[in-house]
Amino acid sequence: MNKKEKKTILVADDVKLFQLFIKQTLTSKDYELIFVERGKQAIDTVMRKDVDLLILDVELPDVNGLEVLRKIRKLTKDMESVVQLKELPVVMVTAYPREEIRKEAEMLGVVSFLGKPLKRKEFRKIVEDVLEGRYQEFKRRKLILCVDSEPRVQKFYEGTLSSGNWNVITASNGIEALEAVEFKSPDLIITELNLPQMDGVEFLQTLKESGQNIPVIVISSVSEKEGKQKIQNLGVKKYLSKPFQLDELRKSVREILKGSEEATT
Repeated sequence: MNKKEKKTILVADDVKLFQLFIKQTLTSKDYELIFVERGKQAIDTVMRKDVDLLILDVELPDVNGLEVLRKIRKLTKDMESVVQLKELPVVMVTAYPREEIRKEAEMLGVVSFLGKPLKRKEFRKIVEDVLEGRYQEFKRRKLILCVDSEPRVQKFYEGTLSSGNWNVITASNGIEALEAVEFKSPDLIITELNLPQMDGVEFLQTLKESGQNIPVIVISSVSEKEGKQKIQNLGVKKYLSKPFQLDELRKSVREILKGSEEATT
């Protein structure tokens, strides 16, 4: 592989020991490693160099890693009318792998979220898969955004729908859901109506006003009669009341995603 074909890996982390770990783990001559210690440096580097992979720590001295990623995604999106930039794959790392951070990172489109200390063999394989394009196969699976304030319900959706060969991301309220829609462009949304901060009805209204045409399944503790009155003309394809039949949910998901696929072909 000549110099032009080298894969450029940008590492944003201010911990010298972690930088050493990266140097010792990614020893291939096919990689060009660039190290920065601040979030602003990471953003500047991404904007001026052709980076193939960003390894990004959550805890940086100047800007939180999530905010760095949010800015990069926004800058890329803002450039769409001028130039079609490739989507930058990101592996996010942290010494404090809290669930809420993982969820937000997934909404922003990370290919992997890893807690420190990293396992060398596992980490090297993730990097190889990303740089050789194998993660694209995972990305081609349909993406479902599930919105519910209860963590146990989110876990249920993740387990149940992921086994159906779909990718699943979750949000706890309408505000988080809108952010996920902006950065992840899901193929289907499943939402509760009773949500904190921004409820499901307001979320669906905002979604419609933004011009998004994403099919929606409402699964709610609100009765079907009352719920359907609230969501008239908001693009809801299916309404299920809790407790619902799992088979009915899976069937609805399959039918709606198939219908959306046929409509675009």
